[in-house]
Amino acid sequence: MMVEYANKKTIRYIDLFCGMGSFHYSFRKLGFECIMASDIYQPAKENYKLNFGMETLDNICDIDPNNIEYYDILCGGFPCQPFSQAGKHKGFDDERGTMFSQVMKFVKINSPKIIILENVQALLNHDKGKTFETIINELENEKYNVIYKILKCSDYGIPQMRKRLFIIGFKNIDVIDIEKFFDLRNYEKKETLSSYLNKNFAKDVAYTLRCGGKNSSINDRHNWDGYLVDEKEYRLTISDGLKLQGFNDYNLIGKTTDKWKLLGNTIPTIFTEIIGKQLIKHCLFTS
Repeated sequence: MMVEYANKKTIRYIDLFCGMGSFHYSFRKLGFECIMASDIYQPAKENYKLNFGMETLDNICDIDPNNIEYYDILCGGFPCQPFSQAGKHKGFDDERGTMFSQVMKFVKINSPKIIILENVQALLNHDKGKTFETIINELENEKYNVIYKILKCSDYGIPQMRKRLFIIGFKNIDVIDIEKFFDLRNYEKKETLSSYLNKNFAKDVAYTLRCGGKNSSINDRHNWDGYLVDEKEYRLTISDGLKLQGFNDYNLIGKTTDKWKLLGNTIPTIFTEIIGKQLIKHCLFTS
């Protein structure tokens, strides 16, 4: 059942680069309606369909925004590798860096009231800040009021070091005190890895889950899945990974390598849930 806000209007959104579905996982709990999702990675498409009962479209480059029905919010965790510290830092010179241009295609044609973009924190300083400046300028040129903030899992109840940058743009919508949108003190919560996963971990906070480096030596700088538990080596399980990304009731299928890739690339659901709740609190969704 869809929840209605303000003038009894259901909040509708599209889910670009949807992955395993962090936005959908959180937003459906809040009553938002997903009217389109897309992803090029087949395991992501299969898991999205299984868990949300929805077929996803394929390559964003092949989608015509003119064929998308009305929606209020555009969500997009566009590919972060071109901007990541782990990558080659090519930014917009990388083929995947052009995916922001594909996002802007939807922005310019559909003019959604709200845009929510997610990426790695390194995007802020990529190319001495020029890449981030370009993104903000592109959104502001389309008359969006833009705010942004880096969020860290361990500040909000999930003991993981993972940090992500969120960029939110507002246009043609009433926002109650936009300066307080990212005042998230009411959501702050501290949790230890031991209490969260119910095992006696030597570390209080988990490393950032990622795709590369799995099964590295426990003392290797690339290690992220190896820990000391009761003074013995312990490797995170898929179940642990799901919980550390905030998916407490999700049926993750496929090859083990695909599962870890999906988990390493996903947005922690604590972030998407908090942002969704803040949208309800601060925005008046009128027609």
